[in-house]
Amino acid sequence: MAENNQVTEVVNDAVQNVNANGNKDPKNLSLEALVLLLTTERLHKLENDSRTQLEELRKRQQKVSFLHKMMKTINTATGSKGDFDMTPYPELQDMLKQAKDLGVDLDETKLKYNSEERERLLENLRMTVEDYNVQNEMQLQMITRMTNERYESYQMARAILKPLHDDKLNKARSISGR
Repeated sequence: MAENNQVTEVVNDAVQNVNANGNKDPKNLSLEALVLLLTTERLHKLENDSRTQLEELRKRQQKVSFLHKMMKTINTATGSKGDFDMTPYPELQDMLKQAKDLGVDLDETKLKYNSEERERLLENLRMTVEDYNVQNEMQLQMITRMTNERYESYQMARAILKPLHDDKLNKARSISGR
């Protein structure tokens, strides 16, 4: 039932686009033209959706990279006893504020951490990175599904159009007497 609604929606969108462009009266479209129209609409929709998803994925991956860089910087700035003082590192303080904006649970005003507090801070960073990575995996699966749908749409159009084309050729040959 849901598939029928999607097909109806795609057909309606295609007909509206044809009407908006003033190309042809959709009632007079041949089966071949209608298949091309539907396939084109579907492929454009999937392409646009994929681009949107990829852009979101890229932005989220930049956040993950930023948080990884922050963890490296914290590890580099950690003293030999495991204590961590951010006071001489203003860029790290800015990074901490940005991490707070990205959803990391932390106190951005705290500048000195003992070994245990530092580990908790790093663990909060790791959990946020893990959450982003789970979202990335789910989005990658969605993008893969969209790519597969695009391929299937191409194959479906080909499976419909090739027999129509072959039929036209056979009719032309029979008319010409070959």
